[in-house]
Amino acid sequence: MIFFQLTGIVRTLVLTWQGVHPAPKPILTVAQLSDGLRQCAKNHQHPFVDYSLASTRLSNQNATAPVKVDVQIQGDIITYVGKQRVAASAETTVVNVGGRYLSPGLIDMHSHLGVRQEPQILINEDVTESMFAVTPWARAIDGFKPSDEAIRIVSSGGTTTSLRAWLSSRDTNSVWEMEIDSTSGGASPKRQRYLKMTCGENINQIFEKASGRGLARNLLQGQDAWCERATAGGIGLPTSLHWQTLVDILRGDVAVHLHCHQTQDVFSEFDHADEFGYNITALHHITQAHEMLDEIKKRGSILATFSDEGGFKNENYHASWYMLKLAAEAGIPIALTTDHPAKHGQLFAQEAHIGHHFQLEEKLAISSMMSVPARALGLGNRIGWVHPGYDADLVVWDSHPLTLGATPLQVVVDGKTFINASEKLWEASAKREQVLAPALPSRSQEISEAVLSNTTAVVRGGVLQCVGESCEDVASEVVAKGIPELHLKDVHILPGIVSATRSHGLSELIAEPSTQDGALSGTDLSRGISAADGLRFGDRRLAITHRRGLTTLITAPMSDGFLHGLSTAFRPGATHSLSPGAVIKRDVSLFLSIGYEGKSESSFSFGIGTNQRAPNAPNPPHESWALAANGTLPITVRTDNKDVIARLITLKHEFPAVNIIIHGGGEAHLLARELADASIAVVLAPFRCSQLTWEVRNCLPGPPLNDATDPDILLDASVKLGIGIWDHRDRWVTNALWEASWLTRGRTDVSAVRRGKMAVELVTKNMREIYGLEVRDEREFVVYEGNPLEYGATVALIVEEGEVQRCWPDVEEKYVYLLYIAKLLLLLPIRKVEELVGLGAVLSRGRILVNLTILLVTLLILPPYIERVDWGNDDQQREAGEGGLECRGVPRRLVADKQLRSGNLPDTESNEDQGRSGGLLGRAGNVGGYHRVFHDADNAVRLDDVVRRKARVLLLGREQVEQDGAN
Repeated sequence: MIFFQLTGIVRTLVLTWQGVHPAPKPILTVAQLSDGLRQCAKNHQHPFVDYSLASTRLSNQNATAPVKVDVQIQGDIITYVGKQRVAASAETTVVNVGGRYLSPGLIDMHSHLGVRQEPQILINEDVTESMFAVTPWARAIDGFKPSDEAIRIVSSGGTTTSLRAWLSSRDTNSVWEMEIDSTSGGASPKRQRYLKMTCGENINQIFEKASGRGLARNLLQGQDAWCERATAGGIGLPTSLHWQTLVDILRGDVAVHLHCHQTQDVFSEFDHADEFGYNITALHHITQAHEMLDEIKKRGSILATFSDEGGFKNENYHASWYMLKLAAEAGIPIALTTDHPAKHGQLFAQEAHIGHHFQLEEKLAISSMMSVPARALGLGNRIGWVHPGYDADLVVWDSHPLTLGATPLQVVVDGKTFINASEKLWEASAKREQVLAPALPSRSQEISEAVLSNTTAVVRGGVLQCVGESCEDVASEVVAKGIPELHLKDVHILPGIVSATRSHGLSELIAEPSTQDGALSGTDLSRGISAADGLRFGDRRLAITHRRGLTTLITAPMSDGFLHGLSTAFRPGATHSLSPGAVIKRDVSLFLSIGYEGKSESSFSFGIGTNQRAPNAPNPPHESWALAANGTLPITVRTDNKDVIARLITLKHEFPAVNIIIHGGGEAHLLARELADASIAVVLAPFRCSQLTWEVRNCLPGPPLNDATDPDILLDASVKLGIGIWDHRDRWVTNALWEASWLTRGRTDVSAVRRGKMAVELVTKNMREIYGLEVRDEREFVVYEGNPLEYGATVALIVEEGEVQRCWPDVEEKYVYLLYIAKLLLLLPIRKVEELVGLGAVLSRGRILVNLTILLVTLLILPPYIERVDWGNDDQQREAGEGGLECRGVPRRLVADKQLRSGNLPDTESNEDQGRSGGLLGRAGNVGGYHRVFHDADNAVRLDDVVRRKARVLLLGREQVEQDGAN
């Protein structure tokens, strides 16, 4: 008897812990029975989208005739869209937007706005409920903070609706007033609710999740059984606060949004959905969607994802930049997201910019921020369109929303102005040409008969010898000798991009320690560890970076404390440490960290005190400190805080020989004049303000909230400025040119040509000067088709160390198979096998049968001997012979003298063949881009000299140079 009583007690406790509360035994009253039966009736009702809402609203609004406008707002809804013109009444407010672009407010389907408050205070974070593995009872609205300062900043980027937080034009601290009531004014009996499920690295307890669904199904069946036979005097309706949300999912009342990356996890969740009979509305993040498009299409799910997120952890290692394009071609709806603050919500539109750059069509890129997420949230009857009867959530843009740097001038929410730029910004935007959306990237690679192009460039011995009219005589001579040509449209030639990063070359997957060099203790000042000794080349992360035109990266040893060690400059395109020029400069600077991330092992006080004492101590703890004291070795200090920066300025005045570089500089604009007077350079990282932590809370979000940005103020004060990254994600470094262009876009006080030059200098000349790197602009350059300072350009050629390192590189790897065994057995030249298997060459009829036989034998008999090769790899391209995957006929080796390979490079300023007399710097032969002339103000090259030009680039390899003689 006691055993059964104890069993009953234990069972009750377990059910209570699980949130299941059996109804009490006492007899039900009639009122309680009535309440239960009403709930039974509601179980058969479901939320739906009432598409008659707009017309209902208009009839209730009593809309007046439109005034002389294109869009009319009354109250909080749009009442007219068109071209009708009548006189405005005295009570009407007319806003003239001057022919600018108008769009619906942007809708971010995945954001932590309001629950992960900025600046981040860890005690206030309410992002992840970790009490149990399954927490369907937790509601974001209960942890939402209307006082989050990021709400206004994010809305200034055009976002008016977020899944997690809805914006309001009211000055309110009421969470409920900020929520969109999906039943307001409509016929749906229930609000639309959304539940996030997650899988993969965020949670590994898949089976417990499945068991939660099982308990919910049992509860659902118990509720349905009660509804069928409930009578007065019986037991109560089974209830569970813990599991009721999952019950509502099984009833079809809650939209399921699945946060997942990898195929195996997604298919597992699909299996659970099939077993328990519910649908997955949206797949969030889903960076491997391109590997399961058919299944996603079949299930009718939408993608809520990013444009260029991936590569920094195992889950998203195989992300594709072309996933959006592929999904769109498969007919799958795409909603772009930011995951704010993982990606800064103010830059939401940039997701569509980059998606469009990687071939997502213009209309789809626009709809991915507006109509698609509106439909996915069940709110397509009131937001996502500029349409009569819809919510008056509108954005006025200073340029086409897909152009680089497009910024809202006015944001309207519920018919009231929430954000409005200053008169100065409105006037500046009027000067900006209103253009159509940028074109998709092109790759002409048209090889035709030699004709006189608008611009000709000659590369001789790995050096850019001349560009422009002065090249025509040389070009005519070498064309006759059969020298390879690249015919390009709208050509730009720029120096290789330089960036200072956090861990490139030392870590491939930031979230996976096994792929890292390891973190050092930051308090042992006696060590002089150099990042050069830990560099690992040839990984996917570096290859992608190189393919985007970056030829020099600067990184320091990884550490969670004050002292990192000696940073190193290296080539991300090198195959290994023995590759020519792999390490450009072994010891670039002594890298220290004083701030939020350095406090795990040392305080601000320790960092400042050590930085003042160690370099000038009688017996420095390591020789690097002595080199720093006399200015031979720069000191790079990673910090954002204005007070730390102020103390560094004081240190510079006390010890003028010390060369200090600020890396970070979030609050550096507050001391711009002082930094300029002290000759302290700043490498902004990140490029633009994100008030993520307490020590950077004073950075400027920029337009439309501020007339100026942090870099504007620093540049106006003549601070030597570069840009780098400190984010773990790679997108910031690969997008460096775009970011530089965006930073200088608002400088309407100077010409477009000057702005372009300033942008390029931020990531080339300035960075080399800040870190003391050799300027090698004519021996290390990148040729682009299209303007690389705008979206749509393509890298055509990368030349470094006297060789063509990349030719038409794609951002993603291309794989072919080198058939070594077939070469030995069949005695065929390796080039023929490559052309058959990997290059798709047109084969002569006489060899088709032989070649097909070779291919069949290869595929059926020799798989163990087939090696998978990344054609982005230097040595493997070299082994394949002249040319790369898509540049047959273009010689890889462009070196005329072995001395060039050893680093004993000639002084090109004094080399007459490559100097002013050759027309390289003369205005008559202006280059379509920038290179060595950055440091020659009298002969500055102009950006507009190449815009919309056709060009040909002639490449003379080692053999041609030797045959052609000294010239």
